Amino acid sequence: MKKSTLYLVSAFLLGLAIGLVVLLLNSQKEYTDTPKGSLTNITDSFSTPVEKASPAVVNIYSEMLIKNNQNVFPFSNRFNSLFRQNRPRIESSLGSGVVFSSDGYVLTNQHVIGDKNLSIIIELSDGRKKEAKIIGIDKGTDLAVLKIDPLDENFPSIEIGNSDNLKKGDVVLAIGNPYGLGQSVSFGIVSATGREFNNPYLNYIQTDASINKGNSGGALIDTSGRLVGINTLIRSSSGGSEGVGLAIPSVTVLGIINDLIQFGEVKRGWLGFGIDRRSLAMEGILLINFIHPESPAKKASMKIGDIIIEINNKPSSYNLLYKELARSKPGDVSHFVVLRKGKNLEIELQASTPLN
Repeated sequence: MKKSTLYLVSAFLLGLAIGLVVLLLNSQKEYTDTPKGSLTNITDSFSTPVEKASPAVVNIYSEMLIKNNQNVFPFSNRFNSLFRQNRPRIESSLGSGVVFSSDGYVLTNQHVIGDKNLSIIIELSDGRKKEAKIIGIDKGTDLAVLKIDPLDENFPSIEIGNSDNLKKGDVVLAIGNPYGLGQSVSFGIVSATGREFNNPYLNYIQTDASINKGNSGGALIDTSGRLVGINTLIRSSSGGSEGVGLAIPSVTVLGIINDLIQFGEVKRGWLGFGIDRRSLAMEGILLINFIHPESPAKKASMKIGDIIIEINNKPSSYNLLYKELARSKPGDVSHFVVLRKGKNLEIELQASTPLN
């Protein structure tokens, strides 16, 4: 082979090798530059966040005293009394809970433990069973705080995350006790945030992670193992999971916890005005249609017909109104700008304790 030919072949092979190296480096760069959260970066296992959070998720077994509904038929109560059917009965309930402090405070749903409770048993993830007592309940948000006895032990607790940072499409995991089977984990995404579902106190997180009976009170966690919600409701025509689960956001939960531990109930601020639902639905405006005569709104000269255009220096929306006021406490001051007869007026309201 001639030297000139040999040089050409060598140059070709060297160029090919350099091209392959450059191509390999570019492909690696494209992979490493893939945006966080894209499908190529989703892990094939979520065992790490589950192992971090699951020790703080507990099973709850409670016995509730249930009063039978009175029968509308004549003489039925007298007839049933012969067989003792009109006496209160004891009903067992299965649910889930989350230990949020190492000294044994547990958060769950109020409907898991009922109104009149005879006994509550907490089963920890390691199989230990402990009696618990009710510290406080809030029917408005369907939350309850329990305390595990004895008091001289430390318990695994969960890290609480910021639910306000959740976005549609974020991966979440639900941990609970579905159908009394024991601790189980399901996987899904955040389908939506800010779901009201006829509860003025809550804007739920919606998720397609499987939530079934017994999951109530359990943890909704992010991929770092932090609590972002308490699983509470399902929207279902069959009674089982159909991909529409609702969780109470952790930011809301934190405010409820503090009140329940301190007072046994939630202290909520009251302003005493109402919003016209039709105007909200049709035009997206916050039109005042009711003012209580003894309310802070009345004292601050807010009037029926006012349109709220700013809340605490932010453009008004129903979602903002909820966030700012549902979390307010008696004594908190809120700043409003309202539109009245073509003019903007500033109004300052100090929340008070609701009237009995």
